Amino acid sequence: MKKVSFYLTACIVLALNMIFVSCDDEGTNIDPNPLETAHFDIWVSIGGSGGMGSDNTLLVQNTKELDDAETVIDFKGSGVDVTAKLFQESITKGQYYYQIPQEKDRFGKYRIGSTGIETVSEIAFSTNSYKDRRYAHAWIGETTLVILAANGDKDAIIWTKLNTTDMTIIDEGTLEGLTDDLDAYSTSGLADYRASDDMILYSYCHSKSAQRDRVYMAFINADDMSVEHTAVDNRVEFMAGTAYGQLLQDKAFFDENGDYYLACNTKIDGYTSTTQQYGSLLRIKAGETEFDDTYRGYTTSSGKQGKLVTVQSLESGKALIYVQDPIYTGAGEWGSAYNCYYAILDLTTDELTKLDIPFSQGTFSQRSVILGDKAYIGINPEDSEPCVYVYDINNETLTKGMTITEGYEFDRIVAIDDAE
Repeated sequence: MKKVSFYLTACIVLALNMIFVSCDDEGTNIDPNPLETAHFDIWVSIGGSGGMGSDNTLLVQNTKELDDAETVIDFKGSGVDVTAKLFQESITKGQYYYQIPQEKDRFGKYRIGSTGIETVSEIAFSTNSYKDRRYAHAWIGETTLVILAANGDKDAIIWTKLNTTDMTIIDEGTLEGLTDDLDAYSTSGLADYRASDDMILYSYCHSKSAQRDRVYMAFINADDMSVEHTAVDNRVEFMAGTAYGQLLQDKAFFDENGDYYLACNTKIDGYTSTTQQYGSLLRIKAGETEFDDTYRGYTTSSGKQGKLVTVQSLESGKALIYVQDPIYTGAGEWGSAYNCYYAILDLTTDELTKLDIPFSQGTFSQRSVILGDKAYIGINPEDSEPCVYVYDINNETLTKGMTITEGYEFDRIVAIDDAE
């Protein structure tokens, strides 16, 4: 087996959410020309998971060789240590990524080069201030970024618009016209931009877990940030993402028809820990401003056992889902390791096809990306080294890809477009 070490070049950055597709282009999540101008960033941590703001060491390397079963990536003596400056939870577009860094008092635009992290630009908060990792975001076109989060008292949702070309604040304010039956908003929520009617779709719920019994969706005019309508669905208790937005994990997507799917969860009856949940996928049809009450996905075939962790569109009416389910995996307890699996969900029939790959540990991670006609799926298995499996979407086949040497927690696999 050959061993290959990959060194970061001057244009290495993170990528998150939609891969190489303008985020104002709902319904087109898959790029038709994969890897022509792209590479993958592999994130690992030492000492445990790097998600959820842990203080474990974070290392990054890049590669184009995810398909190659002979490739082994060894982080010993290579890769960039980003621990002191950056969080995994980040917003990425083009060759840059944006976040509130470890200093916690600013927005930043960064690149990771072979010699370390390049700070392209940083700006201080203005009227609104935000906590690191606890905010939602939506891209309006190529250079306008909207940040949303609960304020410090959690009694309002604040927002800031940034011009990411020169890193200036365009405007900021507080959302007016949200439903008034909540006394405390969830820290973040989830946001996505629907270009067809220039709307930001912002989902939120109650701040306190014990009082969560429904999901709200605000439809926000992206031009003036006015709330035009709020929809409510009480078939679930909360969105799959309540605090970290989609900074680390994909929790919602537009399909090829422009329909919007939102991952949600509900606590299991008799739960002893709030992590004990079963999932549901809700839908808002293209151009609509209400939840589709005729649809509730991931219910008929799942037996309401699994907790939805991540969801991604595969186009053609299917989605790749990552599920925590200790019953199916045989882990026994919800707190046990290696209790997660990947599956394909048919959005029309609700048929669930569990992929024949080892079970994985890690619920604060995003190890899957979809590029062209392939889904690259990373795992942390119990009995072997972390590795990648490659799912051919058209042929519905799985092959083994690259491996990471043991001793590292495989946290993220992201894709970067070097041409942008």
